[in-house]
Amino acid sequence: MKVVKLNKNVELILACLGAFQSIYLALFSFFERKRHIKNYLLGLFFFSITIRIVKSILWVYLSETPNWFINLGFAAHLAFGPLLYLYTYYFVNEKSWLQINLLHFIPSFIILANSFSLTSNSFWNVGGYSMLLYHQLFYTLIIVYVFINGIAKCQKKEWLWLSLLVGGTVFLQFSYFSNYILGMTPYLLGPIVYGVYVFFLSFFLMKNPQFFYLISRKKKYNNINLSHQDLEARIKEIETLMSVEKPFLDSNFNLKQLSKSLGVPVYVMSHIINDYFNTNFSGYINVYRIEEAKKLLKHKDYQNIKISSIAYECGFNSLSAFNAAFKKHTGSTPSYYKRFIPDL
Repeated sequence: MKVVKLNKNVELILACLGAFQSIYLALFSFFERKRHIKNYLLGLFFFSITIRIVKSILWVYLSETPNWFINLGFAAHLAFGPLLYLYTYYFVNEKSWLQINLLHFIPSFIILANSFSLTSNSFWNVGGYSMLLYHQLFYTLIIVYVFINGIAKCQKKEWLWLSLLVGGTVFLQFSYFSNYILGMTPYLLGPIVYGVYVFFLSFFLMKNPQFFYLISRKKKYNNINLSHQDLEARIKEIETLMSVEKPFLDSNFNLKQLSKSLGVPVYVMSHIINDYFNTNFSGYINVYRIEEAKKLLKHKDYQNIKISSIAYECGFNSLSAFNAAFKKHTGSTPSYYKRFIPDL
């Protein structure tokens, strides 16, 4: 088994950062407000990967690693293949959870139950670790199969998210397999690369939080059948209304009022805003409010008007909400924008 030690401090820092980021993603998945089975599966997946990576680092750098923790790491390794398979399956298919799925985790449960008795010399080095790696190779293959067959059901960003998640995990699984079975790669190659890679996953997921409620949203809108022409017409009507009548200036303006104004059911309007504009109603109207505020901040008649007054005039209920939205959309505070950003 090849072991790489480029720089102990660098490896430990990368591993710790990756572990902390994985734990963050696990907690984010668990406590996301849309409680769906796929969120729990994703949370458990990141949690199990964290344990496996930490176990790998401790095994290399801490000679007195407790035997039970080594077995815990192997149990986690046996779990994250099935977890990703089930997550991928439920991501691309609108199915209900079946209790029989728990059978996928029998090997992990067996290792956990014997975590204080299994040793390297009596089990792992005499075939146990090889069985683990072949077990995970099997799950890697069916994950790829489910992913390829589910591409047709995915939108572009959905496909990209699954590609990143599956691709990174396949690399991690193969690095362990290649190290022990093939003797080709260093032992820590997978954990260290994945420790960095998880930050890219985090960035993509934080920028696209809709993946936490995608399945429930698909079920909600599965009876909507808008042609391309109908969709374009509705979008044009929405944008015309917002630009000409500016209903967003009313702080009490809501999705129901917008739907009523255009004679469109609320659920259809919500679907259009979420899918076409890739945001929710609040985020959508805030774009118009911020653009209006930018004009007023530069208008000569508003130079002596308080920023809070401009915020209320543009439809915001509070100055803090206005400041947060303004910085999100422009990258600067309203006061800085007013004083230093040139008027285009």
